[in-house]
Amino acid sequence: MDFTSRWRAPALVVVVGLALPWALGLALGWGRWLIMLALLVSLGLSGLVVKQILFQRDQRALRDEAARRRAAAAKPPTPPHSEHHVPSIPVDSAEPYYRFLLSCTVCWVPQEQGQQQHGNLRGLAVHAILERARVVTITGAPTDVDTVQTRLAAELGAMLPDRSGQVISWAESIGLTVPDDDARRLARLTELRKEKQVRHQERELEQHARAYLAEEVLTDPGTAVVWWLSRHPEQVREAAELLPTFAQLTAAVTKTDPDPHYQAERLDTPAPDRPALSAVANPGWPRITAHQEEERRHLRRTDDDTPAWPRAKDHDDRPDEDTSSAR
Repeated sequence: MDFTSRWRAPALVVVVGLALPWALGLALGWGRWLIMLALLVSLGLSGLVVKQILFQRDQRALRDEAARRRAAAAKPPTPPHSEHHVPSIPVDSAEPYYRFLLSCTVCWVPQEQGQQQHGNLRGLAVHAILERARVVTITGAPTDVDTVQTRLAAELGAMLPDRSGQVISWAESIGLTVPDDDARRLARLTELRKEKQVRHQERELEQHARAYLAEEVLTDPGTAVVWWLSRHPEQVREAAELLPTFAQLTAAVTKTDPDPHYQAERLDTPAPDRPALSAVANPGWPRITAHQEEERRHLRRTDDDTPAWPRAKDHDDRPDEDTSSAR
């Protein structure tokens, strides 16, 4: 309703409410104050009438809108159709040798009653539903049955004609499952694939570590010592004592003869003053300190019957005196 149509009747009521008391006052000879009082009363009554008119119009508009909404939301009556329950039909999946089991209720109606050329409309409807179902299931993994079933329900719920145009078919009460044996096999395959992926990553990590040691660390004794010092920066003395060991290792890795400078000491017979490679590889073992080195030298001198302190000069001269006296 436009502005003019909406306010035409209220404006007419207000004009009549103002003109009627003024005309009566002039005709009957009322005083000015009485005419003004009549105008105020008439204006109040006109306002109530206008309010009632607008209220009635708004209520009528709301009732019309509600009726239109109910008519739009009302579902059209379903035409009479035929039904056939399909208990279990295998359909293909994305995995070869694994198939879904589809169960549903196939519904159909003839598209044109006067031009039926097929004697088995039920077969046409079931075949059309299976074709539409295969388009969905062929791209679905059998390990994700719930997702495929949701997509299948949305696809088969549409009323569509078959390829021949004889029937309009759709499906209800759709169920999708995987046989128990296939479900167990698929679960096992999933675990094996995960394990294979983990082992592949572990093998790549091992190959990377081997290539790093062979191509960057154990290329020559100096590079190996630098690598070892980067991991043990405080063990400079041990690094120097491990040079023969690293020479043997680098020679074995590069398949060459070891440096003659380090051939005097062999890897299988380590010297007493040089820590074994196992001790170096295990950072948790105690390292040789300066105090322990001093004690070891003291014990070595004791074993050789060598005094651990210097002799006085009188002791050095006493043997000569004894010799001269004996002479």
